[in-house]
Amino acid sequence: MQRSIQQLVAVFILLTAIAWWITGRVAISQSVREFFLGEEETSTQLEASPGDQEKALIEKAVAELPPPPAEHSPEVAELISHLAELQTIPSILVNAVKRDRETPKEQTPPAWSDAEVQALRDYQAKFRQAWEPFLSGPAPNWAKFPDSAIFFRSQFPPMADSYRDILRYGLYEAEQPQSWGGEPENHPEFYLRLFRQTTTLGALRFGTISGWAVTDMVRGAKLSEEMVRKSDYFFSPRSQNPEELLPLTPSPPTIATLREGLKTDRAVFLETAQYLESLPPQTPAKIGLTRLLEDEGDASWFVSHVNNPKTVRDLATILRQGADQISLLEQKTYLSGPAWRQWLRGNLETGISPALQGSLEGIQDFEKTTLEYQVSLAFLQASAAYRKSGVEGMRNIPDPARPGSFLTIAASTNGITLSSVFQPEEGKNYSFSFEPLPTP
Repeated sequence: MQRSIQQLVAVFILLTAIAWWITGRVAISQSVREFFLGEEETSTQLEASPGDQEKALIEKAVAELPPPPAEHSPEVAELISHLAELQTIPSILVNAVKRDRETPKEQTPPAWSDAEVQALRDYQAKFRQAWEPFLSGPAPNWAKFPDSAIFFRSQFPPMADSYRDILRYGLYEAEQPQSWGGEPENHPEFYLRLFRQTTTLGALRFGTISGWAVTDMVRGAKLSEEMVRKSDYFFSPRSQNPEELLPLTPSPPTIATLREGLKTDRAVFLETAQYLESLPPQTPAKIGLTRLLEDEGDASWFVSHVNNPKTVRDLATILRQGADQISLLEQKTYLSGPAWRQWLRGNLETGISPALQGSLEGIQDFEKTTLEYQVSLAFLQASAAYRKSGVEGMRNIPDPARPGSFLTIAASTNGITLSSVFQPEEGKNYSFSFEPLPTP
């Protein structure tokens, strides 16, 4: 269990580090400098120390703006409260981490004492307890609480920098924490439950590496499929019983959940526009959005994505136009099956608002990703059946890619091959080969 927690935390560190890297590389625009210093003073001060000056300007500008609304759903409010409690790090852990970092690289840091190890165990137990109510309770009504949707998508998964470092540490070994690594698919018990709670968090996909790029419902389904497929849960004797994993998996996306995700997106656009309109009209767009998202990297990406509006009022106008077009996208979800597929095959970007440009990738991948995820769940069911009654137990698992038929089982040089008619790539069926387990 301890090793599992170590690996889980490593994923959080990776995500946080990426977000931190983005933030550190974002530059403030000339309009921001002129807004706070004036053109002549801006030129003089930036010649002296551009990096420090830019950072100081951003921090000063953001701090002077009124805080955004924070009307959270009960589930998210409780999670935020529990995570806030983790920011008080026991001094015994602070000192232990400091000792490790101050040890020269060519030397092995001293082993942790029993008291330090116990303090770490207690702290990590609090981490698990902080998340458990959210993961095991009802999913939030994201469309009703856009502040929660903004918080979750811009800080996914929520993790404060003030305590992220301490969570890197597990039961200490000389080569840690440098050797710790892992991807989300290595921690399906956590992430499948997390994606189950965020199915309707949004349908539009923004950015490339921030939380907004991985939390739309179709990307969540894709990541869930990868976790099931890559996490060794199919037929490895080392994996736990797949029957324990099946109840944790999110339901495959449907048109109805896609529609709900779009409603959340629309609510987020309108909430963002309303906050920006409450700020002084000439506030630079990047500064206003940074105050709302609490992430300069995300704010910079969004503003540049919509052709760099100068002020918050300009950006708010673009977002309200985008919200109107999201309503039109919602209407498309009511089309009949053939009409829906014909619409998807067209150029969805034609005539679309700048706020929505490049954000429809998830909708375009909806049907393919949904089917691929359904097939992965069928494989997981086949694995559970195999453990009960061997190969014969797998023969009655339906193939979602061909209604009325079943998954195919064949002997090969690699052992037994389970396959579907679904082809993620042309000419390549979705399949899995494995050696028979010693005892089904």
